[in-house]
Amino acid sequence: MTRTRRAGMAALALGLAAAALLHGRLAAPPVYDGIVVPPEPYRWESPPPNLRAGNKPPLSGDTTLPVLNGQVAGGGVQTADNQVVIYFGPGTFKAPAGSQTVTCTIAPDPSPPPPPPGVEIRGNVYRIGCVAQPGGAPVTLASSYHLTLRFPPGAFKEIQYNDGGGWRALTTLRAPGGDPYASVNAPGFGEYAATAPSGAAAPGESIFSVLGRYLAFWGILAFVILFGAIAVVQELRRRRRRAPPRRKKRS
Repeated sequence: MTRTRRAGMAALALGLAAAALLHGRLAAPPVYDGIVVPPEPYRWESPPPNLRAGNKPPLSGDTTLPVLNGQVAGGGVQTADNQVVIYFGPGTFKAPAGSQTVTCTIAPDPSPPPPPPGVEIRGNVYRIGCVAQPGGAPVTLASSYHLTLRFPPGAFKEIQYNDGGGWRALTTLRAPGGDPYASVNAPGFGEYAATAPSGAAAPGESIFSVLGRYLAFWGILAFVILFGAIAVVQELRRRRRRAPPRRKKRS
């Protein structure tokens, strides 16, 4: 690899690192953000009639976590299609005495409970649960955990939760830039769904929201071009300084 190429690669890496620092997120609850990559079409458990032909069934997800002194290690689990993601810290769950592991699952519910009056479920209903092994005993939730849910195109207001006693709305944080994700601090195990008021229309997009969606991508591209140009200029100057002076011809 030539020195010029090495300099260009170093500039590329520097630009990407700087962009990552500028666009990094450490706050909770987690919401997808950053470069916008159009996701695959939403996977419906019960698709609308006009989407049945090309629909793919939604996928589930599970993970198994170790138990130490009755406390479950921190971690996360997501569906294989990335339509639901949950994260939790150490001590969020407590397992019964004698438990060795805890298995957490996320699965679309083909027969969910009906929504409350005046509310429409948007997309799939997902059942989330964790059980201890061996034995399959339920675990105790010591604190809330973070849940991020994708919703299909159309109207959306909030995520609702059903623990078996009826649906209730949760304080919902929606992803910026028009991304179809929203997050909540999940209070327990049970059913979760994206919802909207019955008959609500999808909000229109302004020119500012469209531009903001692609701002991150163009910002990173500008960093790469800028640092690459600086590297090329520096390499040309270095070569000029090292080039031997031309000798004058004797007459």
